[in-house]
Amino acid sequence: MYFPDLTPYEYGRTEPQANVLNVGWLSATHPVSSGAPDERLVIALERLVGSPVNLYRGSHLCEFCPPPPTTLSPGGIPMLDPLPGTTGNGEIRITAANGTIYVAPVLILHYVVAHGYQPPQEFVDAAILGVPLDQDGAAEKR
Repeated sequence: MYFPDLTPYEYGRTEPQANVLNVGWLSATHPVSSGAPDERLVIALERLVGSPVNLYRGSHLCEFCPPPPTTLSPGGIPMLDPLPGTTGNGEIRITAANGTIYVAPVLILHYVVAHGYQPPQEFVDAAILGVPLDQDGAAEKR
């Protein structure tokens, strides 16, 4: 699912709110800014993706990676066998000091590390310094 960075978040059944913004909802069909990742961002994202919110059934595969191989399940059903970290089914939410809430897919860590995705600087700052939020917008306990 693609949403441009810093546009109002509206995934699922959520009504858009001016202070809740998309970051990292990437697609191979849209250009992506890239560069060397900020190690502080990687550390923050590793912590944040460890406690995803707004989980969905199924998962999204990274569109920038080669298609994963198919293996047979014990019942003989063909199943995709993606590499660890190349799929996601949840979100992370963080808040900036000004109250802006950023919502990103858990795949953002993979996008940053494996593909050099450069999120907007305001998101990077919030990820490094901000407080993670649960899916209802409440501050998570650390």
